Amino acid sequence: MTLNDRERFIFHAMSIMVVDSMVKKFNNNDLDIENIEPLTPDDLINTMIKIRDGRCRKLSRVDVSELYDEICEEMLLGTEVHKDNI
Repeated sequence: MTLNDRERFIFHAMSIMVVDSMVKKFNNNDLDIENIEPLTPDDLINTMIKIRDGRCRKLSRVDVSELYDEICEEMLLGTEVHKDNI
């Protein structure tokens, strides 16, 4: 079974968000991460557009925007679940 465009976008978006959050966490703890800077909001938007253009061409910009909003909402709502697991 292969991933559809929606699933592929979610996978890549979450990968970018996890890496970015880890970079921010390391930077806040004064750990040295060579040549890595956290994403700005504009960088994140541009990255989402690149994901769509490169891997999820069937998704419209509206689809991407809605997916991003849904992902953010789920991350906020799921925080308590992950706190218990961590």
